[in-house]
Order: sequence, then structure tokens, then C-alpha cells
Amino acid sequence: MKKIYILFSACVLLASSCGKQLIENPKSAIGTNTFYSNDAEAVLGVNGVYSWLGTSGGFKSSLWRALDEGTDVIRGRIWANDPVPTYQLTSFNPGYTSAIWTTMYRGISNANLVIDKVSKSAGVSKNIKDRVIGETKFLRSLYYYYLTGLFGDVVYYDETNYTIEYTQSLPRVSAADIREKLVDALTDAESKLPAKYSGADAGRATKGAAQTLLTKIYLWQQKWDLAQKKAQAIVDSKTYVLQASYADIFLETSEFGPEIIFEVDFEPVLNGHDHSAWYQPQKQVGVSPFASRSWYGTYIPYTTFVNTIEEDDKRRASIIATSYNNQPFQVDPVEQIKVWSGPKFWRLNTQQDNDGGLDMYVFRYADVLLMLAEAANENGDADKALWAVNEVRKRAFGAAGVFTAPLGQQAMRDYLFRERAVELYGEGQRRLDLIRWGKLVAAVKTAAATEDAYIANNIQDFHIRYPIPAIEIQKNPNLAPNNEGY
Repeated sequence: MKKIYILFSACVLLASSCGKQLIENPKSAIGTNTFYSNDAEAVLGVNGVYSWLGTSGGFKSSLWRALDEGTDVIRGRIWANDPVPTYQLTSFNPGYTSAIWTTMYRGISNANLVIDKVSKSAGVSKNIKDRVIGETKFLRSLYYYYLTGLFGDVVYYDETNYTIEYTQSLPRVSAADIREKLVDALTDAESKLPAKYSGADAGRATKGAAQTLLTKIYLWQQKWDLAQKKAQAIVDSKTYVLQASYADIFLETSEFGPEIIFEVDFEPVLNGHDHSAWYQPQKQVGVSPFASRSWYGTYIPYTTFVNTIEEDDKRRASIIATSYNNQPFQVDPVEQIKVWSGPKFWRLNTQQDNDGGLDMYVFRYADVLLMLAEAANENGDADKALWAVNEVRKRAFGAAGVFTAPLGQQAMRDYLFRERAVELYGEGQRRLDLIRWGKLVAAVKTAAATEDAYIANNIQDFHIRYPIPAIEIQKNPNLAPNNEGY
């Protein structure tokens, strides 16, 4: 699906979602009433809905930052003036969270248009119609998933009425109510989507992607039985397997691999992201090629997190680094940094900070196994929880490293708290996990206490949600009052 993020389709759909500010000459725009008249146009339409995932407000920059910054696993070297990870953001100074809000709603608006027009089109074949509607409902649900996880109660609208006149004055809907609607949409998507694609369609939303997002929502709802059954359905499908080597997952040759359930496609230089640049060591390490380059190098693992990675864990060499090519890193003379983020995301051949070409993995099979373990543990099924975590442990420690007996329920909770941080380091899961568990504030205070005291002092209970950007409330006063604390 290397060409799925098509500028043409994004521009066509932008015209429908952004109104007057983007259409200087409405007569020159493609008419949405006639555009979705055949299979090719329906596919082009959903391609535009995918495209928002790859923008700067999506996984190109802002969204992935929000999902891991300001948590208990990474700290930043140059965060003093960044309001988001330092918990200094306000409604009038929301940092990059405003871009996330705008981008998610543009994707939602595009999705509603596609669902509405394609479902009514007599010229689109049933197979393509079902698939496109399934893909689009998954994508719209994913956008709402991030909005509710990061902002809490937000505006909700779907294909039944998505005109600007209607949506610009809507009040917020509770995140709990929105998640119920997402369950319905994803259940329908699950019934319409194929298990796999081939050729140029590889990377589109699949049945497994819809099931994975459903599992995550069931965990938010604490519907343990439903979460366990849905995660088990993914396992039983035998569509996905763990890749033999953890390090190899993060090679470009592993994109669309057997472990990846859903990913956002990027290409070096032409359509890159800046994710890798934030994880690469800086000049201070004194080792080539870092000594002669100046990547962002912002993300440093917290010592408390590093200490949770066992010495014999095979993932350790991918997640953290103290040397390169057998040359020890010098200790940063100013900040005393001894341990840097490891080569999991390094791209040493990039010429610019935004040249990163590794696809952004949204869902992996290992994540599903750990969610299965969590749901089973809360559901009282200790044996299934043990099986699921051991599947992941086999790769990390070898067959001899598995647990030989079920853990107690609290012990399993504690284990999963650490294990999800390690297995999914830097993959956009940590913030929402901590919020869902009710542990964000306490975890950040503990991690930041000695290395980022100003963050430990800044973070408050209300920071589990971002503020609604003031500019959005100015445009729609019914969004008020803002989230508590803002």
C-alpha cells in the first residue's frame, strides 16, 4: 500500500471537510455528489481517509509524540519550552495537541463523507462497497479512539449528519458513550473486512485490525470477558505470528510482516517522519556517526524504566544503548546521560531529521497477546494469562525464560505494567495504557522524581486529559466548559 496516501484524494476530501477556507473556486472542485460512482472512486475516497494518519498532526509527528511523551518511560533533553511533555500546557497554549485535534476531525469528516456516498452509490460493486465501508469505519473509530483517549469527552458525529452547519455547534459527548458507538462501528467493520490483502493493497485495514481496536476499547470499558474473547479470536485466526527476532521487527524489510496488524506507511525522504531522529543519540556520546551528526536526540529512557529491563532480556540491546560498534558512549558532561535510546528506531542513513522511513506500527500481535493476558487475568483465567505472556517471553528470554506457574492476579497486573512498557517501548501505547489504568500521574511522578523534578512537580491529576484548544471553543462555544484544570 505504498501509494495509499495520495495527495489528490486528500485534496478532494479536504474540500468537503474544511469548507470555504480551502475552496477558493467551488466550481473547480470535484463534485462529491457524482464522484463516488464506481469502484475506483470509492477506493480513492477511502485512501483519502487513510492519508490523515501520515500528516504532521498524525503519525508523521504530533500524534506519536503525544502517545509516549510525558510518560514514565522517556524523558526529554530539550523539553523546557515544550508545554505538552512538561505539563505546562493550557487551552491557549496547547502545543502540538491542537494539531492532533484538527487532524483527527478532518479524518472523521472525510470518513463520514465516504461512508455516506459509497453506501448510497449504485455504481460501486458490493464487494468493494463492503470493504471500503469497513475500512472507513475502522479508520473513523481509530481517530475517535485517540480523541477520547487524549481529550476525554469530545464532539461526536457520523455519516447521518456531517454538514458544517450541523457539526460546528455540537456539544461534547461523553467518552464512554462514544466508545459504545465505536463498538457498533467496529463490529460492522469486522464483518466486512478481509483477513489479508495482497500486492499493492497490503497495509489496508483488515479484520484483525478492527478486532484489535475492539479489544482495546473493551479494555477501556473493563469488559474483560469481551476483551478476552476478541483477543482470543485474533489468536485463533492464525493470521499473525510473532517474528523470531525482536530487533528484526524494526527493519524496513519487516514492514507488512507477519506480526504487524496495522501500520502507517512512510518512505525515506519523499514521505518520511521525524520519529527516528528523536530516539538517536546526540554528539555528546563521542562515537561516530553520532559525533558528527545532530539529530534531535531528545528521548532518553528514564533510569527507573531502564532498571525494569532484565539483563538477560534479548530486547534490551534494541531498546537502550551505552555503546555503538563496541565503542562505549562518553557520559554527557552536562546532563550526565549514560544510557540512550537503543537502535530499535535508529536510522543512521537519514540526512534530515524528518527522513525516517520505517512504517509506524499502530498494532502488533505482541500487543494483542499482552492484552489477552490482561483481560484473562482480570477475568480470573490465570492459565490463559500465563500462556499469553509466555508467548511473548519466549522471544525475549528463550524457552527457558517462561513462567512455569500462574502468577497471582496482582502479580500479573504488576508484571504487565512493566512488560507492556518494555515490549512496546516507543510504539505509541504507553500514555493511553497509563490513563486507562489510572496510573499516569503516579507513574510519572515516580519516574521523574530524580531526573525531571520540574515535571514531577508540574503534573497534576487533571493532566490525564489534554485541554480543548481555546480556538476550538471560540469557534464552537458549546465545547465549553473545558476539561477540569484548564
